[in-house]
Amino acid sequence: MLSIPLRKFASALLLAATGLIGFWLGEGFLPLISSWVLLAFIALPLATAALAPHRDSFHVRITLLAAALLFIGTWFAGQSSAGRAFDDCLARGEEVRLALRSYRLQQGRFPLQLTDLAIDLPGQRLLHPSLMTYQAKEGDYRLSFANALVQHVANARYPFLLPEIDPTPESTTALEAPFQNSPAFLP
Repeated sequence: MLSIPLRKFASALLLAATGLIGFWLGEGFLPLISSWVLLAFIALPLATAALAPHRDSFHVRITLLAAALLFIGTWFAGQSSAGRAFDDCLARGEEVRLALRSYRLQQGRFPLQLTDLAIDLPGQRLLHPSLMTYQAKEGDYRLSFANALVQHVANARYPFLLPEIDPTPESTTALEAPFQNSPAFLP
């Protein structure tokens, strides 16, 4: 059995790890209802509560609640950080393409990596690598960034374009099928 000071230290350490892991998972665009996030959301607060310094049910419940709220809060903060990085790529993606073009005009080739450019790169995240990826090819490159829903790709010839979305889907989704014949669904 661990002493109370050791349990306090272990509980605080696990609580900090809970926050970091929640932020890391959120910043990685992992949805809240995914196997890794749910596993971490269940396991980390339970482990933190098991190490609560005092064994009475009140302290165990409060520790469990604090760890669960911390995980959810940091997951949302990570999602927000990832969203800002994605929006930054949307806003400044063409700026990177112009810098790549300028680099090629001066050097005669595209850079081996984006950090060779003399600009502040968009898409920076705190715990994950940059959202914008770059692959140099012979006389060309592939520049891309993505979130959980869409991927944007560009190269030397083609700018970033939004994927086309068909406004009239050919088939109904599983959620729409039961309501297809209801009066509220009909045009």
